[in-house]
Amino acid sequence: MVKCVFCGEEGQYFKGMHLIKNDGSVNYFCSSKCRKNTLKLKRDKRRLKWASAYGEEKTKAAIRVMNKISSEKKGDGKADSAKK
Repeated sequence: MVKCVFCGEEGQYFKGMHLIKNDGSVNYFCSSKCRKNTLKLKRDKRRLKWASAYGEEKTKAAIRVMNKISSEKKGDGKADSAKK
């Protein structure tokens, strides 16, 4: 099973299109929609709702916000004890 580099859909190895770059890396595209969005239109997969990277980016952003809030709460407590 191979995974599409754009939408993240898993497919069979002999289906779809494989793009082999000069550096030796292999990109697999499950459909012409994914291929055209990547190569021709140069779209970012994190900004398209139908691509799996969109949900991953939103999840990571939410985790960063939660960590920032929790670190601010911890930082305020230490600052108050140092002032006293």
